[in-house]
Amino acid sequence: MTRGDGQHRLGPFRDPKVDAAVLASTRRLLIERGYRDTSVDAIAEAAGVSRPTVYRRWPSKAHVVYDAAFPADASRIEPSGDAVTELKTLIRNVIGWLGDPAAAAALPGLIVDMRSDPALQTSLGERHSAVFSADLRELFARNSDVLRPLDPDTVLDMIVGAAMQALSIRNVTDLDAYAASLTDVLLRGVLAGDPEATFMTG
Repeated sequence: MTRGDGQHRLGPFRDPKVDAAVLASTRRLLIERGYRDTSVDAIAEAAGVSRPTVYRRWPSKAHVVYDAAFPADASRIEPSGDAVTELKTLIRNVIGWLGDPAAAAALPGLIVDMRSDPALQTSLGERHSAVFSADLRELFARNSDVLRPLDPDTVLDMIVGAAMQALSIRNVTDLDAYAASLTDVLLRGVLAGDPEATFMTG
């Protein structure tokens, strides 16, 4: 016998259709209502399941929202032999990931909740950076002949921070153009000519 919400009474079976319905409903509610008004009760009702069904799968609203807004299957960077192309692709992927409508609606509220809950910050913060951190480290390692030995985490901070400013504050909509501009700044910096000569004569 099975429960109406997709859970078996006599076993650990987890119906993927229930997970998909909850995540799809969460995404829709985030876009329509925003983070604050996307409650677990509203998610459960929209997905056609019970509130306990949601909590059996996710420990909090923030966790289900994160999984709905930031899926773990982000695009990976395939080695191409061209460090510029790879970096531009990674930046475009980060911007696309953060610029998704559900993600844009979720991120400000998630940041507030993470700042007030150290455990949540640990569990979601590590996942958030890990999505692209591995790709960036591998990119630097295989292109060490053309890329300076910088800390990949600092570079990722710059990419994510710039993307959040552009998408959440400035409301940039041309993601391809912004990715190209950000890539240019990261690769060339802001100084014209030789930086050492500029500072010596400035």
